[in-house]
Amino acid sequence: MTAHYPFKSWVVPRQSAAVERLLKKAADQRDAVISFAGGLPADDLFPQEALADSLDRVMTKHGREALQYQWSEGYAPLREQLAQILQARGITVTADRLLITHGAQQALDLIARLFLRTGDPLGIESPAYSSAIQVFGLQRPRVVPLPRDADGLDMDAVRAAIRGPRPNLLYLTPGGHNPTGSALSSKQGAELLDLCAAHDAYVIEDDAYGQIQLDEPRRPLRATPGAEDRVIHVGTFSKVLSPGLRIGWIVAPPPVIEQLTQLKAMVDLQTNTLGQMALSEYLARHDLGEHITRCLTHYRERRDVMLRALAEHMPTGPRWTSPSAGFSIWMSLQHPADEPLLARALDAGVAFEPGAVFFPGSDAPAGHMRLTFSNTLPARIREGVRRLGAVLR
Repeated sequence: MTAHYPFKSWVVPRQSAAVERLLKKAADQRDAVISFAGGLPADDLFPQEALADSLDRVMTKHGREALQYQWSEGYAPLREQLAQILQARGITVTADRLLITHGAQQALDLIARLFLRTGDPLGIESPAYSSAIQVFGLQRPRVVPLPRDADGLDMDAVRAAIRGPRPNLLYLTPGGHNPTGSALSSKQGAELLDLCAAHDAYVIEDDAYGQIQLDEPRRPLRATPGAEDRVIHVGTFSKVLSPGLRIGWIVAPPPVIEQLTQLKAMVDLQTNTLGQMALSEYLARHDLGEHITRCLTHYRERRDVMLRALAEHMPTGPRWTSPSAGFSIWMSLQHPADEPLLARALDAGVAFEPGAVFFPGSDAPAGHMRLTFSNTLPARIREGVRRLGAVLR
């Protein structure tokens, strides 16, 4: 007899199965296929030796502690260090307002579990980080799309949503929007907070790319005066140091942190002790800011190389963003960027990420793609864009 497993029918797929198979095929053929899919930091910039030394020091000096359980809120010295890092970015925070998580993705999952129930309204950017759409979707909220483009957030849409049968929760990426690479102006940020205060709404600020500022530094929305009680700040070390560490955080008022900490204890008990202690040792002995500055030099070069290559090789019709933050360029086409186009691109030796998955709701436009430049060397970026341009002609 065939087993029929009681899966929940509303689990949100990451991509169509066919598209995911094609992207996995591209990942398995790194020499033959130049891939612009996936928001990957540059693995050639990872501080491998420094992290290896930090791990060795932890195991030599504190091996038993590193291999033991820790408290659910996180390793205390790391929370203190993180509070100092965030204070330098303008966020007023103490360690008791911080929760360490398994990356920003778990942070979003915990927040969704705590605040959302079936049918609850959620304002979410359109397009938005695809995995955030999926994790919020597991709670089956009533999604209210908020258009976002290279010029920022559609504030008219925010006002209409927040004043009506309104969402009291908004998911936004103010400082480094994924996938367009835009950032909200300080004027938009202040207006947003005024609206939230007037209509009793709250913002989940996803700051994963907040320190990947390619043109000029920007303060997080949480650093804006008046944001302390209205903004739940989510961040991660994945984009600035290493995603393999799986260490992120949440900044929120104490009552929220208390509830999230209890929820985390139920979900996974704690974030891994060894990784937290190794990261703490790294931060104690190395300047994270210097590492980020070095990475930004390379990311700017790769962005600029891709922009020049697009101008040279794209046919008439496609339009693309010039990102001020993050790892990717967002391209709009006059025809679908779908599975057949991706298959043709792979045959030509180049991969992209179809854009439909970045739109909340069921009516996602098909004519978009995300091109990530961060983990590809300049010469391969130029060749990959040339191949893609030939496919689009």
